Amino acid sequence: MTAADQPSKPPRRSRARRWIVIAPVALLVLLAVGWSAVWVYAANRAEHELDAWVGREAKLGRVWNCPDRRLGGFPFRFELTCATPSLETHGGDAMRVTAVSSRTVAQIWAPNHIVAEFTGPARVEDLTTGAAYLARWSLLQMSGVGDLSGQPQRFSLVAHEPVLEKPEGVGAPQGPLLMARLLEFHVRRLPGKAGPDALDYAFGLNGGESALLKEAGSEGPVDVTVQGIVTAAADLRPMPLVQRLRAWAAAGGVARLERFTVSAPNLSASAKGVLGLDPLGRLNGNLDLGFSGLNDLVKQLDRAGVIPSELSPIVGALAMVGRPGPVDGRPGVTFALSFKDGTLRLGGFPVGMVPPAF
Repeated sequence: MTAADQPSKPPRRSRARRWIVIAPVALLVLLAVGWSAVWVYAANRAEHELDAWVGREAKLGRVWNCPDRRLGGFPFRFELTCATPSLETHGGDAMRVTAVSSRTVAQIWAPNHIVAEFTGPARVEDLTTGAAYLARWSLLQMSGVGDLSGQPQRFSLVAHEPVLEKPEGVGAPQGPLLMARLLEFHVRRLPGKAGPDALDYAFGLNGGESALLKEAGSEGPVDVTVQGIVTAAADLRPMPLVQRLRAWAAAGGVARLERFTVSAPNLSASAKGVLGLDPLGRLNGNLDLGFSGLNDLVKQLDRAGVIPSELSPIVGALAMVGRPGPVDGRPGVTFALSFKDGTLRLGGFPVGMVPPAF
């Protein structure tokens, strides 16, 4: 056989071009297979961690249920969906909250940051009295961030256009118990320099209205802002209020109210200060208060029978001894209150006793 009869080999340049096409495709296939394996492993780990978290919450008195649980979100996140999720609390005010559905999402590169969205309406039950309420919203989201040990570091709740309907029964006020444009709550753990087991919290209510206030003759909308720091807040289990206050006092807890404002068409109020309880439950600390229009509101509540009639003249007398000053940009009166072993002082003079908290 001559050289001319032998089959010719493809040129080296042609083989090189073929590898240039095949190599990237093969690499992408390998990466896809590897990423799929990583996602499946991480998803199984996420479900295991979720079950462990639910177990820890149950021991603390918060029982979470997630029927018909489904995990998805491939390739870049984890998405857990639940039908009729519920939360039941034990140890304090026993409550059960049940929503229509929920969707919880975490990105694969930040599995410790979880965002949950709930579909309403929700049924809110007081397991002690049997009263049932209906909660509605246009958007309800919760988010949380935990550390490597699973301990929560930050938590947020935001509800757009929330509405809380009255329970069924005679004597309930006409209209929603509470409705607002926006309700939000945020809390986070602070470093040790802020105090032992310190939490930084913030609460806001915008455009709030209530049937109870309307019955008392006070029209909304009402805006509320609360910001502050509370120490000795490591134990977040549900428990009766008296038990929580006793444990908080024993741990040397301090509550710093950095900002408190209430604004309505005919009323403004503000407060800031530092408060604590001694081992006997007596109040200690100081509080700066400001009011505008409070006297008229108290008279309206008195006429409506919402508050004791004896309170109205007391508030009027306090308004006379307060210092004139602006409150939320309106003319009002301010008070400097202090508490020592439960004794209330106004301007340095004792004026009464505050009953022990426990």
